[in-house]
Amino acid sequence: MASIKEIFEKLNDAVLWGEEEEAAKRAQQALEAGASPKDIIKDGMSPGVQEAGNKFNEGEFFLPELMLAGEAMKAGIAVVMPALQAEVAKQGTKPEAKIMMGTVEGDVHDIGKNICLAMLTAEGFECVDLGVDNEIDKIVAMAKEVKPDILGLGSYMTTTMVQIPPAIEKLRALALAQNMVILSGGVAVNRRWSRDVAKSNGYGDDAWEMIALCKEIMKHPPDKRAEAAENFAFGNVEFKHAVQA
Repeated sequence: MASIKEIFEKLNDAVLWGEEEEAAKRAQQALEAGASPKDIIKDGMSPGVQEAGNKFNEGEFFLPELMLAGEAMKAGIAVVMPALQAEVAKQGTKPEAKIMMGTVEGDVHDIGKNICLAMLTAEGFECVDLGVDNEIDKIVAMAKEVKPDILGLGSYMTTTMVQIPPAIEKLRALALAQNMVILSGGVAVNRRWSRDVAKSNGYGDDAWEMIALCKEIMKHPPDKRAEAAENFAFGNVEFKHAVQA
């Protein structure tokens, strides 16, 4: 019988090469072998999709290959999520906070969003998936309805990132952001742009930083959360931006 480490290696390969059926099969195998849902996502799939992203940045992969990797990870997450949600429910603790995430109008990429929401669920947050390709009016309507503690808006293309600033501006103009922290992210976005152009309260370079940011935010009372997010994400923005670049 294969060890969990061996299963994770095969699962990561399946994600990297965009093999949806294989990814779902290996995710199920990992569950049956006793791996925790959180570890399956973090160690069994995330390295694969991160490597796909690296290959894309280096010109070895193109957009179709990157999207296939994302679809393979989605297939794996679909297998793991019921077990992850059951594990969280079994713990019987009150959700740490309510988080809503989605991509802006014109953007249908959801790799990072899905990883974030899966991992935040594992960390005890109540997560609402806003989905993809959201017009500003829909974002506003859902913010009114859901009343999340944290709203994450993502963009994976430079042609759609321009939709983030007006969305944030409208949320603030309607006084919907008074007790809601607004974060921006996605591969098209960087730290300085988030601070200076989008004027969001925070930014995560990847899913793991976004999770750390959300956890930091909820350590503070509602009226201090935006400030805490800005300090965490932008406290030394020149240094962080240089590292990211």
